[in-house]
Amino acid sequence: MQDLIEEAVQAGWDETEVLTAIIEVADNLMLANVNNAELDALLRAMKRKLE
Repeated sequence: MQDLIEEAVQAGWDETEVLTAIIEVADNLMLANVNNAELDALLRAMKRKLE
């Protein structure tokens, strides 16, 4: 992770921008995982009702 931050800073990003972007990506991934888990639970429930 530190390598990514250092490379981004060398490419012209401010360290705060890099860290903010990493947090934003992590947050979006977490939200997607929660939504996927909710969808999986809903699909399992529907499948049980159809069986």
